[in-house]
Amino acid sequence: MRSLLLATTLVITTITTMAGAVRTQARPAAPFDPAGKWTYATLDEQGVQISGSMTITGKPGAYAGGITTGEGQEIPITDVFTSANGMVVLFSLPDGATGVVRITRKADGTTEAGWAAVRNVIAVKVERAK
Repeated sequence: MRSLLLATTLVITTITTMAGAVRTQARPAAPFDPAGKWTYATLDEQGVQISGSMTITGKPGAYAGGITTGEGQEIPITDVFTSANGMVVLFSLPDGATGVVRITRKADGTTEAGWAAVRNVIAVKVERAK
């Protein structure tokens, strides 16, 4: 009888612990949605402070938009790639380089970002493996 009581107590404790663990698991974050207006403040390649905004419209697979500099110059966005926690935006700089902006959503819900100008792209032959 004592073994049955001990076994019952152990089963109830295990079920209660498991149920509590299920209740306290964090819900997965909502998928990253790049659509909307984003403002930025950064440095250009010469170290001069610049700011402006970036507007993205559309839905997955069909995003579009543009970047507006603080001087009012409009730069079209050429591609937007998203992942569960961020996006990569490509655009053409006036000198022909490709601008790349990477925005990542951190665990606390805030974002961090960085940008670069890619001036030298080396061709690569790629094929899907069979």
